[in-house]
Amino acid sequence: MPHCDQCGTEYKEGDVYCPKCGAQVTKPSGEGYVELATWTQRFISLVIDGIILGIVLSVLNLPGYRMVQGINIKFGIDNVLEFLYFMFMDHYYGQSIGKKVMNLRITKEGGASLSLVDAAIESFGKVFLLPFDFLIGYFMYRDKNQRLFNYLSDTVVIREE
Repeated sequence: MPHCDQCGTEYKEGDVYCPKCGAQVTKPSGEGYVELATWTQRFISLVIDGIILGIVLSVLNLPGYRMVQGINIKFGIDNVLEFLYFMFMDHYYGQSIGKKVMNLRITKEGGASLSLVDAAIESFGKVFLLPFDFLIGYFMYRDKNQRLFNYLSDTVVIREE
C-alpha cells in the first residue's frame, strides 16, 4: 500500500486525501472533475497576453492621456482594444493566446461557455480594475482562485488536459 508523504500513514489506492493528516495524496479524477488554474499559471498567461498586446499596440501608437501626473499611465483606445481582445477571445474561444500557451480555459462554473455578457464582465475587471479585482478575489474567493469579476460573472479558469 502507498504511504502519505506528509505523515507516513498508509492509504488505500484511489484515496485522494490521507486519512490521518488530510494531505492530498493523489489528484482526484473522473468525470466532472476539473483542475482549477493556479494564480501563478493565470499570472503567466496574463504576462504573455500583455507582451503580445504591448507589441501590437505599441506599433499602432494610439492616442491616450495620462491619468497620473509624472507617471506614464495611459488610458485610451489601447485599453478599449485590450478589453475587446479579452472579451472576444474568452467568449468565442474560451481562452486568450496566453491561456492557450498555458493550457488554461475560462468557463462558467458548470463548464458551459461564456456568453458575451459574461466575457464582458470578466474582462472589464481584468483590463480596467485589475489590482482591485485581484486583491478582493484573492481574499474573498480563494477557494476557486477567482478574481472579483470572475465571481460576478460566475466563471472559473481551469487547466486543460
